[in-house]
Amino acid sequence: MNQESSSSGNDLEQELLALRQEVTELRAVKIMHQDTQEGFEALERQLASIIHAAMDAIITIDEDHNMVLFNAAAEEIFQCSASEALGKPLDQFIPETMRQAHREHLCRFAESEATYRRMGMYREISGQRYTGEIFPMEASISKVEREGKRWMTVILRDISQRIVDRTQQRALEAQLRKTERLAELGTLASGMAHEIGTPMNVILGRAELLMRKSKDESTKRGLETIVTQVERITKIMNQLLSFARMRPSEQHGVDMAGIIGSVLDMLQEKFKSYDIRVIKKYSPDLPQVLADSDHLSQVLLNLILNACQAMSEGGTLTLTLCPKGDMIELKVQDTGPGIPEDQISKIFDPFFTTKPVGEGTGLGLTVAHGIIQEHNGTIRVSSVPHQGTTFTIFLPAYSA
Repeated sequence: MNQESSSSGNDLEQELLALRQEVTELRAVKIMHQDTQEGFEALERQLASIIHAAMDAIITIDEDHNMVLFNAAAEEIFQCSASEALGKPLDQFIPETMRQAHREHLCRFAESEATYRRMGMYREISGQRYTGEIFPMEASISKVEREGKRWMTVILRDISQRIVDRTQQRALEAQLRKTERLAELGTLASGMAHEIGTPMNVILGRAELLMRKSKDESTKRGLETIVTQVERITKIMNQLLSFARMRPSEQHGVDMAGIIGSVLDMLQEKFKSYDIRVIKKYSPDLPQVLADSDHLSQVLLNLILNACQAMSEGGTLTLTLCPKGDMIELKVQDTGPGIPEDQISKIFDPFFTTKPVGEGTGLGLTVAHGIIQEHNGTIRVSSVPHQGTTFTIFLPAYSA
């Protein structure tokens, strides 16, 4: 009886110990499971935070290519809210001409063994904003399968600003090279003008003296030809000196309309001989401009003479003056044949001219461009074939 009681007590104690061990193990498993679940939830929150804080667009699509994730950067890049994008096909952000090829690419990637691929490695790819604007981009794609379903995630980067910056950098480099060439050319021009100017003056003086003394008409005509050609060379030298910017600009408040009037007075005979009608359109109460009157007169003389030569068989010259903010706008417009489109970009280059050989040096507009730049202004040209050419100048208004 006692032995049986003792035996039963031991068995019960062992059973209690075993049960206690199982409870302890179950409790440990529960605690471990709870920690793991909390860890997963924390990881998910962290990943969601990273996705929505990313500077690149992150978009996840399901097997039907419908969007199920659309982060904040995607909203900014595609100019579309997540609520407007979720549940809709990714195709709406692909230019229409590329949608079929893009869908085929996604299908091939989905069936391949690759889990990651970068798009646009061999050709530029484009996206389309919600507004319809098309822009260049870089993209990479990855996929994941879970519980028999497949999701693909696309990471997109808008590179339009990078292309703009690259274009601007190339333009700045080209401008720097052009400025260096102009500086070298200016130094060369200055030396040439002085070296050639002196002997030309001697030749001109002697030819004019001989022309006055000569009685023979044939000899006089030959001497007149010499004088004409020497005067032409002298004119070229003067333009070279102007191009070399020998005299510094002395800027002060000047009346733009008055300067134009002086230049027009000098050219009255030319207007009559070319049958050119002059129209002036000036805004009332125009402020003065900050300029060197001599240099500005040189610019206007070049532009108006060019207009006259373009309208050698008659036409209309229109001069417009009006204020534009803190600038004064001047337009010099002719009704000549215009400038071919492929020559517009070269019009201010040194020694480039649209005139026949022997009728122009190609320095007048280069000098004008340099003077306007020195005055902190801008000059641009627009032209329509068979309708005419317009030069538009902006100069800062003078404020005492």
